[in-house]
Amino acid sequence: MNPRQFAILLMIVVMCLWGSTFVVTKATFEEVPPLTLAFLRVGIGALVLLPFALQRRRQSPGQPLPWKAILQLGTIGVAFYYLTFNLGMSLTSASQGALVQSCIPAMTALVAVVLLRERASRLRLLGIALSIIGVMVIFSGAAGDAAGASLLGNALIFLSVIAWGIYTSLAKRVSDHDSVVVTACIVGCGAVMLLPVAAFELRNIPFPSLSLQGWFGVFYLGVLASGIAFLIYNYALRYMEAGHAGVFANLIPVIGVLSGIVVLHDPLSRRSIAGGIIVMLGVWITGADKAAVAD
Repeated sequence: MNPRQFAILLMIVVMCLWGSTFVVTKATFEEVPPLTLAFLRVGIGALVLLPFALQRRRQSPGQPLPWKAILQLGTIGVAFYYLTFNLGMSLTSASQGALVQSCIPAMTALVAVVLLRERASRLRLLGIALSIIGVMVIFSGAAGDAAGASLLGNALIFLSVIAWGIYTSLAKRVSDHDSVVVTACIVGCGAVMLLPVAAFELRNIPFPSLSLQGWFGVFYLGVLASGIAFLIYNYALRYMEAGHAGVFANLIPVIGVLSGIVVLHDPLSRRSIAGGIIVMLGVWITGADKAAVAD
């Protein structure tokens, strides 16, 4: 197996890890409340990244870190993202959450057009519009879902999508710095911001006493999905173009929906399925337009 083939295999592993977080998050809520779980996930992820960041920092100690940008990114892309994501996931199903998050590529493209003034072709705008329409269809499907998938939960998930789109656009400000070092700092700042929120959530209840399943969920989300997965993703990017790596992100909602159905027996209305298909079509059109521009 050559390095590129190994990188593709690693990329698939990472997408499986990230795609399965919807189910693991939902299951872990049985023992850990959502805001506390957000802090534990981010805090553990920061601790996993810390030794790698320190090692990289020692290798290039001269470049000062952009702390203002890091604080902004930690606020938007970590603290606010995981607050809205976890609160949303506590109110909706894993499959619904995965469907709503499937519009992340199109929302990122929209934010780039609005904030960064990137030029957008009619085809790209069509893809963005289709993705947003698809999300609205998913919302309407949730309203009639017999399992009680919440419109509020889906709306909170959609807020996390917007936050990630803004984060991705703002992250270009730190693209000339070491990605491991900057990401460790961003995640660490996010963890510090989430600590008082978790403390407030636990003010009237004792800290959860976790079962083996609960500890596995925290370990999976913190160590694997938020720490090691990023390091693997960074390694795989060395052997493939960023545009090609982005294609693999389409696996995340697919894995999220399928694992929700198989593991948690999530029901999906026809409108939710139709909305997911519309979102993915919009994402595909947006991505195809980017590829055409790159060529």
